[in-house]
This record gives sequence, C-alpha cells and structure tokens, in this order.
Amino acid sequence: MDPLQIFLIILVIAGIFALVELGLLFKKSRAVVEEVSKNANDTIEQMQPIIQKVDGMMDDLQPAVKQVQPLLDKAGTAVDVATVDMASLNDILSDVSTMTNTASNVTTTVSKVADNTANSVAGVIGKISGRGKGAPQQKLEGETAPASAEEPAPQKEEPAKNASQGYVTYDENNSDEKSAE
Repeated sequence: MDPLQIFLIILVIAGIFALVELGLLFKKSRAVVEEVSKNANDTIEQMQPIIQKVDGMMDDLQPAVKQVQPLLDKAGTAVDVATVDMASLNDILSDVSTMTNTASNVTTTVSKVADNTANSVAGVIGKISGRGKGAPQQKLEGETAPASAEEPAPQKEEPAKNASQGYVTYDENNSDEKSAE
C-alpha cells in the first residue's frame, strides 16, 4: 500500500466522521431551535392579552390626549392673566404707598398747626392772666413765680457771669409792639 492510498483512506474516514458530527450537530440545532421557537410562541401567547390591554388603554387615552392641548392653552392664558393681575397689584400698592406718604405728611402738618394753635392760645391766656401787660418777660434761673396775678415777683439782679446761664423769653406780640415804636 502506498502512502497516498493510506492518506486517502484516512481522509475518507475523517470525512465520514465529519458528516456524522455534522448530522448530530444539525439534530441538536434543530432541537434547540424547536425549543426556542416553542418558548417564543409561549411568550407571544402570554403577551397577546397585555398588548390588547395596552391597545385598549391607548384608545381610551385618545380623547384625553386631544384635550391636553386646549388645557395647555388655557393654562397659558391663566398665567398671562395672573401676570397682568400682578402688575395691577403692583400699581395699586404703589398708589397705596403714595397715599400713605401723603397721609403722613398731612398728619405732620395738622400736628404742627395744632401745636402752633396751642402755643397761640397759651400766649393769649398768658396775656389775659396778666403776664403779658406790655413789658417783655424775663426768666432767669432761681426766679420764683409771682404770688398773684396782680403783683409781679421782684426780679433779682444777677451778676454778668450768671446771665449766660438763664434765658429770656419774649412774647411775640410785645416784640412786635417794640419794633413798631
């Protein structure tokens, strides 16, 4: 026997062995494919009710989806109206602030007028009670009030060093009379 014949015999045996292995591989592959196919069919059968439910939910959601855009439009309009209302509120608060400042100024003015009126009335009462009989009043420290309205208290002569410590009060009407003379 020739080595070429031996090689051909070994090659034929290897080919037969490869065909047998290939047949077994196809048989196992077919079993695996059938198992995968069976599992896929089972899964698809189980998914059918879920798919039908999702389809039904989508059908139920269609009217709601159609109403979303008008709702968004209304929400945008509401936001615009709220913005305008906030601007109006800002203007109103500005007006209230202005009115409050004006009222404060009026109150201050009325208070000053009342103080001036009270001071004038006190001056008139002072004249009526005998304090303002033509001569300006002087009040120094340590001077006591007159014993009666008819008798003025004697005025003390103070040295020049104490004169700076006291103060002199002139009645407005008497000072006008002096300047007129």
